[in-house]
Amino acid sequence: MSLTRLQISASLAPSVLPSFYVTVTESPAISQLRLVDWNLAAEDVATVLYDVDGDTDVFVDAARGTDGIEDVTVPPSTGGSGFVLVTATPEALPFFRTFLVLTARAGLLVRSPVVYSDFETSGEVVGDAEALQAAVDTAPSTIDVTIEEIGSRPSLRTDPLSKLSTRQREAVRLAFEHGYYRHPRETTHAELADKLGCAPNTVSEHLQKAEMKLIKALVSQRNSGP
Repeated sequence: MSLTRLQISASLAPSVLPSFYVTVTESPAISQLRLVDWNLAAEDVATVLYDVDGDTDVFVDAARGTDGIEDVTVPPSTGGSGFVLVTATPEALPFFRTFLVLTARAGLLVRSPVVYSDFETSGEVVGDAEALQAAVDTAPSTIDVTIEEIGSRPSLRTDPLSKLSTRQREAVRLAFEHGYYRHPRETTHAELADKLGCAPNTVSEHLQKAEMKLIKALVSQRNSGP
């Protein structure tokens, strides 16, 4: 068996998303969700740990208002963002159920976090090349899978890029390649927007959010070091 790593993204139809995901997508208070871990040990119940990038209260209210959500647990104080533990029936999480069916095969492993933002999810999958290809090939029409990167070894779990959405990674990559971070700058938001196919203020938002996440990850890594 040859080990292969795929960095994938997938556009999701609203029909496969829990209703609270749609609420989160439409709310400016939350930029993304990260699926950190999950447990299916109990029969007909899934327990899922989310890391919410934004206003946790908005996420909690939306989750508690969704049919099939049995429990939502949050720390006493989240400071506006943080972890939320959700217990739900599989019917309440149609995308999660489809995701598990696709990845529940020998020789394949999904690594956390699985990132969700704006009807798109992204993450890293490692395993046997044939098992990976089978998972991609059997994805339903409601999930449009794109292979962003192929490698021969898993990435480091501490990779700060895993915290970025696909669009944020793309914006940072283009900005770096075209000299945005050089002094003096060799490109503008307008030029990057033209390459990304979006508005200049959207580029600015992508870069600001990405930079905040990268700096936060670097500082956290530094503080947790020896």
